[in-house]
Parts: sequence; structure tokens; C-alpha cells
Amino acid sequence: MSFRFKWSAIAYLILFVTALVLTLVGCAGMVPRVLGESPTLMPSAVVAESDTQASTQTILWRSDFDQSNWLDNWQKRDRDFWGLENLEVVPDRSGQFSQVLRANYPAGSASPTVTRNIGAPVGGGQFYGELGISPHEALRLSYYIRFSDHFDFVKGGKLPGLFGGDGASGRVIPTGTDGFSTRYMWRQRGDGEVYAYLPASTEHGTSLGRGEWRFRSGVWHRIEQEVVLNHVNQTDGQIRVWFDGDQVLDEDGLTFRSVDTLQINGIFFSTFFGGGDPSWATPADVYTDFADFVIYAVDVPA
Repeated sequence: MSFRFKWSAIAYLILFVTALVLTLVGCAGMVPRVLGESPTLMPSAVVAESDTQASTQTILWRSDFDQSNWLDNWQKRDRDFWGLENLEVVPDRSGQFSQVLRANYPAGSASPTVTRNIGAPVGGGQFYGELGISPHEALRLSYYIRFSDHFDFVKGGKLPGLFGGDGASGRVIPTGTDGFSTRYMWRQRGDGEVYAYLPASTEHGTSLGRGEWRFRSGVWHRIEQEVVLNHVNQTDGQIRVWFDGDQVLDEDGLTFRSVDTLQINGIFFSTFFGGGDPSWATPADVYTDFADFVIYAVDVPA
């Protein structure tokens, strides 16, 4: 065997061993993960579903009550308001927010009807906020709410929602051309619902989703409603609700309007015990705190 042949064989052997070692090292990094083991996520990857949805939406308006003239930002209508003396901005004792809007309900208070009929105290307050935004065919409203400790829900009460046109409440049923509203209500034991005044309502507002979520006293809840108006001459309107990040209502087939000039104008801030008789009244002085109202743009279905 020649000297040149010997060295060629040795060179080939060295190359083969080197390739084998590199292959084995690469395979070591591909060992399957132990059954049940999961990859470690960075904190930034852990995002609540509702936060993910909100982060992709355009904010049209916001109120966090850090300004003493907070009501100017809401652009309150000069009519159909009452109880503003029961609304006050206070520091948030929980530390989650800087300041919050507190609605006070004195013992014995219920609706304005009860105040008129028997002279009961005025509880809560109400106004239409036009917010300085243009009318829309679809909007999403989000806010935080906390009922005071040991809050007695009695039979029920009203909470803010969206409105269009002249709004609607107080057993005045809208026609489809003049207005609508989508306030919430709390019911016995804190059961929640959308209490909507629509053309199809009869005598009172229409109850949607009652008991699909439940408010608790002494804790913050985040509640969101998305309203998509119907196309004229179609029953394709929608109301969706999220409660603490979970979707709890998806109601479609609704009619809000019969003319396309009627759109969503803003927030119907409305909160009180009632109900139109004293059986709805609160037995003790209580309050509800509100924080971080946000209006988001929503894409309108074709």
C-alpha cells in the first residue's frame, strides 16, 4: 500500500468521525419535551382576552375622573337630568384607580317616581352624555363598577348604558325614529341584565340576559357592551356584553330603528333603585363607584 493511499484513508476517516459527532450534538437539542411539560411564557404573553380585544380597538373617548370638571368632558345635555348632587368624585380606596365617580343612594330612595309620589329622598342620578363624538352605527362602552360593602340589591336598579336620539326610559316606548337606550339593571342578589328600550318593548324596557352574570358587593367588576344598530327594514341589530373578560350575552335579531338617521349618540348615565314604588327602595345609605369609562369604535357589518 502506497504512502499517499494511507494518508487519504486517514483523512476520510477523520472527516467521517467529525460529521458523526456534529450530527449527534444536533440531535441532542431535538430531544422531545417531557410529557406534560409546557414552554415558559414571558409575562408579556399572558394577556386577558378582553384586554387583547380592547388593545386592537380605537378609543374615541375616555373619562377617568382625574379632572375636577369631569362633567364638561361628558358634554351633558341641558335637559332630562337630575340627582347631580348625589354624584361626587372621590379617591379610590382600593388603589386600583386614582379617582372614581361615586353615586350615593340615601336610605329610602328609589326612582324619581317614588320621590314625586311620596316625597322619598332622591337617590342616584341621571343625565345624557353626548361626549363630543359624532353619531355612530356601532360602539362599544366599557367601564368599571363597584357596589359598596354589604350592598343590599333589594329588587333592582339601573346602571349606565348607550343611547341614541332622544334616548328612552320611564315607560315611554320609542317608535324607531326618535330614540333608544341600552342601560343595564342589577336585580335581586345582584343578577345582571341589559334593560333596553326598543321599538318592540311593551310598557317597560326589554330584559335581555337576566342572570347571565352576577354583581357582587365590595369588588370591582369590568363590564362592556357592544351595540350594533340594525340596517333599516332589517332585524339584524346586536347587543353583546362582556363581564370581567367573559362574554355573557350575544343577542341578535334586534330592531333599534326604522330610519338610518337614528344612530348612537353617547352614554345614558342612569343609576337609582327602582322600580316605581317604595318596595324597590334601599333600606340603608349605600353607594356605587364607577371608573374608567371608555368608548371604542366598532366595525359595522356590511
